[in-house]
Amino acid sequence: MSGRECKPGAKRKRDSAQPQETTQPKNELTREPQFLLAAVRRFLGSEGALPDTAGIDWPVLLQLSDAHAVTPMLYSALRDAPIPQSFAEHLRSRFENSVRQSLAQSGELARLAELFEKHRISFVALKGPMLSQYLYGMLGTRSSGDIDVLVRPEDIPRIRNLLVSEGYCLTSTLHWNSDLACLRSRDEEIHFDSPRNVSIDLHWRLMPRYSASVFDCLTGWESLRTLPLAGREIQTLAPEPLLLFLCAHGAKHMFERLGWICDIARFLQVTPDLDWAGIRAQSRRARALRQLSLGVHLAAGLLGAPAPELEHDLQVERLAKTVEDRLLAGATPPAEAAESTRYSLRLLETSSQRLRYLAGLYVTPSEAEYRALRLPPSLFFLYYPFRPIRLLWKHAIRRLKVSSCGHRLRT
Repeated sequence: MSGRECKPGAKRKRDSAQPQETTQPKNELTREPQFLLAAVRRFLGSEGALPDTAGIDWPVLLQLSDAHAVTPMLYSALRDAPIPQSFAEHLRSRFENSVRQSLAQSGELARLAELFEKHRISFVALKGPMLSQYLYGMLGTRSSGDIDVLVRPEDIPRIRNLLVSEGYCLTSTLHWNSDLACLRSRDEEIHFDSPRNVSIDLHWRLMPRYSASVFDCLTGWESLRTLPLAGREIQTLAPEPLLLFLCAHGAKHMFERLGWICDIARFLQVTPDLDWAGIRAQSRRARALRQLSLGVHLAAGLLGAPAPELEHDLQVERLAKTVEDRLLAGATPPAEAAESTRYSLRLLETSSQRLRYLAGLYVTPSEAEYRALRLPPSLFFLYYPFRPIRLLWKHAIRRLKVSSCGHRLRT
């Protein structure tokens, strides 16, 4: 294979079993999160007035909106509001950058579609510019860091070779340079950077195996529709599986970003005629109704989205309160690993789902193990005991450092 030189693992996904550097909730920070929430409601069509701007820390508000991927929405909501000139200029600059990024992603997606069509490779566009266009009617309104596409697992080795030959850079860390290694990702995805520096995530499952969801029973290929982009027809998820995907994805990540809740709220606004009976039945069959209910509950409760009454679940109310408290306290992604794990165990509905989640988190190898130890496919099984050993060693070293720092401070 030929292709431009790149450093494997340059784009490293979050390893959720390890503590992450994060901004913790600050009890004194309430005005900015409340103002941001009110602005997003206004963007979605609420007629309520914005809170008083007196005392707003504008740089903090901008940092919050960036962290929650709603800066373009904040810009739209505040275009006619009396805000400081410097803040307005920063907002406009962020919005223009979002538009440029969306245009670059749209162009890259069109090029991918042409390339895949030429080689007879089927794919489904997820999120990214197609979702922005459907939900908000224009590019740039929804912040997106990359292009996500769903492909068939049997096509992954061929796609990898094709993209590398076209100058794309594989940024995932593989445990070995082989076709089989491409499918060993714990999150069922691999990542590339295009020659034009657009990030592309290739998924062969809509949700990872360790994260129980409705997509244990659905593949995403059952119900598709076609939408135009740059003169090409692009396959995307039909409305019902799209809602299920938005709820499952947000729930998996603790709805850490307000932008994910906004997507669901806007979806409910622009897609009034849904087959709710079918959506409920699919979620109930997979024992994943709680994820759907949580996403809809947050969209309705926080952002006033039109939503039907779903089955009452006290755990959904508690989980929604956890999400809301984090948002209003000014917490930004990612949550600490321990907090995220506790939340996920409450989200899952059965003991077998929780066991699968914990095994995926603490036993199934990730790219961190592949970077630390390269093993050929015949010895791949050794990664399973290696991961918990590596995690225990890492946490032990961290505790020793913390203890040592505390001792020096006391002395």
